[in-house]
Amino acid sequence: MAFTSGTAGGTGTLQSTSGYGAKYGELSEADAFTIQKKFLTISKKLVTMARFAQKETKALHEGKDIRWRRYERFQVNTSTLSEGVTPDSDTLQQTTISATLAQYGRWVPITDVMMALSTDPIVQQITERQAIQMAETMDTLAFNAFKAGTNVLYSGGGSSGTVAQNIANGTAAAYTANLTPANISRAVSTLENKDAVKISNVVKPASEYNTEPVAEGFFAICHPDLRVDIENITGFSPVEKYANYGAVMSGEIGKVGMVRFIATTLAVPVDSTSAKVTNLKAGPTNTAKCGLYSTLVFAKDAVGCVSLSGKGAVTPTVVSPRASAEDPLGQRGSVGYQFWYVCKILQENWIVRIESGASTI
Repeated sequence: MAFTSGTAGGTGTLQSTSGYGAKYGELSEADAFTIQKKFLTISKKLVTMARFAQKETKALHEGKDIRWRRYERFQVNTSTLSEGVTPDSDTLQQTTISATLAQYGRWVPITDVMMALSTDPIVQQITERQAIQMAETMDTLAFNAFKAGTNVLYSGGGSSGTVAQNIANGTAAAYTANLTPANISRAVSTLENKDAVKISNVVKPASEYNTEPVAEGFFAICHPDLRVDIENITGFSPVEKYANYGAVMSGEIGKVGMVRFIATTLAVPVDSTSAKVTNLKAGPTNTAKCGLYSTLVFAKDAVGCVSLSGKGAVTPTVVSPRASAEDPLGQRGSVGYQFWYVCKILQENWIVRIESGASTI
């Protein structure tokens, strides 16, 4: 059976294509490729974290193992040469980072009743939502990879458990101490001291009144709950003041110094082990605890992400309801997808995680 996009009021039709392999269920290779392009187009627009990773692809039939090689810089040499004397040589040092591709996928059951009576294009609706699901899954995997870094700054304490303990009660404005200019400056200093490469997605100067250019720098990913704290930091510039508003990235809220902030709900908080503090948001599952938020400040190519290339990038499958030994009346079918993906830190020193609370308003 092959899927063709349904018109308004249709279900998306499944036509018999006996002879096609089981790789795509009952989709022809051409129809599978059409759905695959839809998946990749939608997911490319929606990803936040993955867009900052060093992206690589692996061809089909080349195994699951991934290896990156990082070559270290040579030390500065200030020794003068002596006539007739061969100087000491440098040694090329390399670090190998390994990862293994993992397979992910989901499916949705469909029925003969849905296909026969629904006024909506059922298969189309499912595949569009599965494309969004795939993008958010990839983004979550990338976020978890970024978050696994070991360079951590704790706002208001020396560990995740004490992050809220040293924040005094007061007005909402006082709680901008959750994510302070000092936190951000320390993160930037850490990256610069490790020769982290700045991201060169710059915003050039413009002639409009009260706008400003945005030079190359670092990016930070945070949860939308931290927006108020970030906007109240001295020196914050909202995206509306960028000289070229068209260069604003999806989810971007503004910048502090050389750090541009992007908010996404996929940067989910966790429950702190410390008790709830007045004017701090509660934990996501335990309201007696403070919410613990991770803000990730990073440089270019700090993380690498790998997927399969070409037609292996995502494998859609559609099986229409049809009679079988397990389903004698042909009442059940399915729409699903699979993909291979992995993310891995490539430069441990090029990511800083700031753990903090978030102010209530």
